[in-house]
Amino acid sequence: MKTLEINICRDFSKILGGGEKKRSANSGQEFRERFLDENFDVYDKIIIDLDGVLGVPVDFMEAAFGDLARKRGASAVREKLEFKDRTAFAIERIHYFIDHSS
Repeated sequence: MKTLEINICRDFSKILGGGEKKRSANSGQEFRERFLDENFDVYDKIIIDLDGVLGVPVDFMEAAFGDLARKRGASAVREKLEFKDRTAFAIERIHYFIDHSS
């Protein structure tokens, strides 16, 4: 099984922005385009490590993971993505946006 692990803090930014890249640096849209859209069909599993980021803004979650689920389908995104974080809160919110993407 081909797996990609993304450490957001190391590979993207410690400080996450809002939803759209035209309005915010380090946006959810930018993250989705650079890491998820590019690799979704290439890898069987994408592990996203959230440890070290200074919060995960709601707009970031919606643009990164909600938009991905609208494009690929919520069940496909749930199967493909796996999240790591010391606290479960951000992961629960991300799953909410994936599941309520339609």
